[in-house]
Amino acid sequence: MRFACVCRSLSLALGLLAAGCSSSPATLSEGDASAKTDGAAPPDASAEAGAAMRGTRYCEVLVGTLKDGNIHVAVYTTAGLSDCPEAEWAKLDEATLKAETMATLVKLNGPRYWMIDSLQNSMLLDPTVRSFGGLQMRQAGAIDIPLPEAQQQAPYTTRTITRDSKFTFAAGKTVFELVDGAGRVYTMQSYSTQKVAQTEATLGALAGSLKLPAGWSFRTRTLDVDLVVQAVSKQATVVQDENDNTYVQSQ
Repeated sequence: MRFACVCRSLSLALGLLAAGCSSSPATLSEGDASAKTDGAAPPDASAEAGAAMRGTRYCEVLVGTLKDGNIHVAVYTTAGLSDCPEAEWAKLDEATLKAETMATLVKLNGPRYWMIDSLQNSMLLDPTVRSFGGLQMRQAGAIDIPLPEAQQQAPYTTRTITRDSKFTFAAGKTVFELVDGAGRVYTMQSYSTQKVAQTEATLGALAGSLKLPAGWSFRTRTLDVDLVVQAVSKQATVVQDENDNTYVQSQ
């Protein structure tokens, strides 16, 4: 079993289930349940709703368990709890967390930074606060990825996820977008610094560095009016580039 390929797929799937995801409820495996539970009362599951989010830092831990030919991925996030302090994040180790959770694999995803300005209908799959190496997180969502698909996933492959959130990119703000060969537009919802050192100020330079598929283009523009991206029938289409930046279909 090519777990390196599976891990790559999970990396591509990250951000797709971040705050704003409303996945179908799933039962955690016994391994997942071994994650430590913090004694503090959980915050409101929709604490993100309506808040100013652009530039907010967060991190995720993806806990994957092989079951019935699928990789069941539970996505835990610091969003709404902290900005993922670097000192705490740097202490986390995938092998150690894998042993502690008895999971098939664990993937650290982050740090990431939101590029949306606000969201609504943000619901967590489980608001219980858990501790991963001392860093508090909550479960944002879950997804089942067929193993063959997990082994074949690549950048610029679209994925449809279940969520019911509404993202708003505010008028006057800059957005960074991919346009595919059919004219479909994907607006960056978050960027990652895990592979490449980048900031919001440097994202425009992606136009000269991304290895885009034939017929695709990258563009930067300033919004004249709010850009609102609403999931349709609780479905949203997302895509990632090779730097693990995540884009949501907006047109």
